[in-house]
Amino acid sequence: MSLDEPNNEATVSLSSQALARAGPSQLRHVSRGETLMSEGEPATWFGDVVEGTAQATRRTPTGHTVLGTIEPGSVIGELALLTHSPRTATVTSTSDMVVEVHPASSFAALLRDHDFACSLAEHVADRLATLSPPVPIVLRSGSTVLLRPGLASDRTSLDAGLAAMSKESLRRRFFSGGFPTETVISRLATFDYFNHFAWVVSEGSDLDGELVGSASYFRSTEQPTMAEISLGIVDRAQNQGIGRVLVEAIGVACGVAGITTLTAEVLRENIPMRTLLRRPATIWNASEPGVVHATMQASEFGTSLLPGERDALVSVASPIIWHTAALLVGRRERLSG
Repeated sequence: MSLDEPNNEATVSLSSQALARAGPSQLRHVSRGETLMSEGEPATWFGDVVEGTAQATRRTPTGHTVLGTIEPGSVIGELALLTHSPRTATVTSTSDMVVEVHPASSFAALLRDHDFACSLAEHVADRLATLSPPVPIVLRSGSTVLLRPGLASDRTSLDAGLAAMSKESLRRRFFSGGFPTETVISRLATFDYFNHFAWVVSEGSDLDGELVGSASYFRSTEQPTMAEISLGIVDRAQNQGIGRVLVEAIGVACGVAGITTLTAEVLRENIPMRTLLRRPATIWNASEPGVVHATMQASEFGTSLLPGERDALVSVASPIIWHTAALLVGRRERLSG
């Protein structure tokens, strides 16, 4: 299923070997305009689209929103089985279709396929992140911003935001006044939601509001309970309290992900960022000329948010991070076994 465009990398496909492991199935012929599954109903099957296309929609307070297009090779119905929850969307055919239907009991067999499990982890995380409701946060000024998980589709907004940053802001963020390399930008824009998670923030209460900042954590491969955090805000949105919100929010996500220790590299002269990171247990060490290294405790972040705001952030981050972790850990155990 493609949530943004037909070539979305989150699409999950089933190999012939994976299909063989899935057990008995039957081909279902679907007429154009037929509803394959409805939002809110229990999940009893999943399928692989052989022919045809469909559209996924979700109810909203003002009607319905289109989540994306489903094309041949896509898997449908797997998210509810993985999360043990009702269907999260309604799927309606936009052409005549052929769908290979598998019972829910066969889903576990598919997860034994290494490539499928890895692809599914990325797909499910991206789908959960896309479906998650934005969290409104009230700034000290009284204005409201919306926080949501970062998405691969935010790449265009990321490029625009970086282009709008002054050389001084780029220097403080990347230690260089020049535009960051493609490798750096790609790292910022690629999420697996377990080893790399990000919050992005938009102004106002409009879901289509412009993205003005983001904060990420990058889990250490050597020390899984440690992560480096980074923060970026476009120039016009600085000094409004958004940095505080983002730093607090990424600390909350770290706590959900089992990360206890945070690190950051900061220019010694970057007093605003050093102020944001300063906590009772923060330790500062010289890193390289003009740069200091901060070591912090994740438990000291998130405390300045209102209880309802913190709880909402936890509610959004938890299913995304935990389900991705379960799939990635399970796949690693199967490979090592």
